[in-house]
Amino acid sequence: MPTPYVYTLNLSMPWMPSENSLRSVGMLNCLMFNVCFRHQLNLDSATHYIRIITITNVLEMIMKVALRTGSRTMGIGQLEIPTVPAGYILVKVETVGICGSDLTGFKHYPESSTPDGHEYAGEVVKVGDGVSRIKIGDRVTADVFLNAMCGECEFCRRGAPLHCTNRGQLTTGGFAEYVLVKEMASFVLPESVDNTLGALVEPLAVAVHAVRKMQISPGSTGVIIGGGAIGLCSLIAAIDAGAEKVFVVAKHPTQINLALELGAADVLSTDDNEAVEKLMQKTNLGVDFAIEAVGGKRPTMDTASKLVRTLGKIGVVGAFEPGYNGFELFNSLMKEHQIYFSNCYGYLDGKHDFEVAIDILSRRGDSLRKIVTHVMSLDEIHEAFLVAEDKSTGSVKVHLKP
Repeated sequence: MPTPYVYTLNLSMPWMPSENSLRSVGMLNCLMFNVCFRHQLNLDSATHYIRIITITNVLEMIMKVALRTGSRTMGIGQLEIPTVPAGYILVKVETVGICGSDLTGFKHYPESSTPDGHEYAGEVVKVGDGVSRIKIGDRVTADVFLNAMCGECEFCRRGAPLHCTNRGQLTTGGFAEYVLVKEMASFVLPESVDNTLGALVEPLAVAVHAVRKMQISPGSTGVIIGGGAIGLCSLIAAIDAGAEKVFVVAKHPTQINLALELGAADVLSTDDNEAVEKLMQKTNLGVDFAIEAVGGKRPTMDTASKLVRTLGKIGVVGAFEPGYNGFELFNSLMKEHQIYFSNCYGYLDGKHDFEVAIDILSRRGDSLRKIVTHVMSLDEIHEAFLVAEDKSTGSVKVHLKP
């Protein structure tokens, strides 16, 4: 008697069997009715058994993801839901924001095989062995650099995982239904910080990092150059640190209106001469500090230098392009400005910027949630990126719901 062969559908692969392949072995109807059965075929005088696993079980192992599918093109795909190793948690993403760095990838990088997205909040649905601080049902957000750091190099020990010299693969993954993250990289959200605010923790932490490095003091005056998401987060962070009057240089109508709603003393023109004239009327000598939150290749550092008084401070948060030469140093040299370069976030004085951001959101969340101008589904990922890129749409922060 011929030896029987047993074939089992391999569900470790991120694929769905086609309708034709199911019909070819008589499975389609049974699968649709969620029935497990054994179907016997005769092939080359051997008895073959195909063990059928229901389509429901297949679907439970697959998640929807958004990927770059070409130049300036986003699309929806499927990947296997990650298994959860020791020390990790699996998060069901509830809200994820589109960052400027995501837009850079959209405009300049080719196809992606894994999803981007690092401004997210969601619910923990599974925990790996050894996880003790976080439990199933907690809502969390995460620091992507903590998730990839070695924990042993000089910079990790100094609380700057962004600069880890032995960093593992920097994975983000928020543009998906689920994301895998280390427990140590996760921050639990209190009830006062809902998922919309939870997805703002990361951009607010960028602003918080600059404000903390600059040691902005109560009663000081300042100007934020840029009315985008990071600029408006910087406005809130500076006000929360005790700044008395904070002006904003903004260009687009939505940004101008939001800056005033969030507490800006006034909004200044993007024309340097007009901005300087107006600011000097209100402050006499200029402001104590400026935070540049535009970057690119615009001469906004010169704007900051002109608006900040002698012995004042300038914080650089915007990501400038390589080869940038839009800063005349002579003016800042003569004024003896202190210039602080601030990149992303980390620990300062033993406290992570995410912790400070979560605290601010728990108290000022009703104000800051106003910067979320658009909420779209993950299925609308391509349209969402176009909206986020085009400021004439009134977009500041675009959120997606997987």
